[in-house]
Amino acid sequence: MAKKAEYLVVDGCVQDGRVVVVKGEPYSPPSKEVAEALIAEGRIAPIKDALAQQILREAQGSTDDSDDDPDDGE
Repeated sequence: MAKKAEYLVVDGCVQDGRVVVVKGEPYSPPSKEVAEALIAEGRIAPIKDALAQQILREAQGSTDDSDDDPDDGE
């Protein structure tokens, strides 16, 4: 059974072997050292962090919106 992700990618993406995790997706670093380095870079944040929660809310909101963009290229 996979362990529950404790972090969220908050900027850019993280490549872990062949797997690429993009902004807004949960991420489980392979070690504490990797987690600390990515947090220091601002790439990931703990799931409970205010920034991570804001990104999760924005991601949920974007899936609920249909076409709210007033500029549809005309």
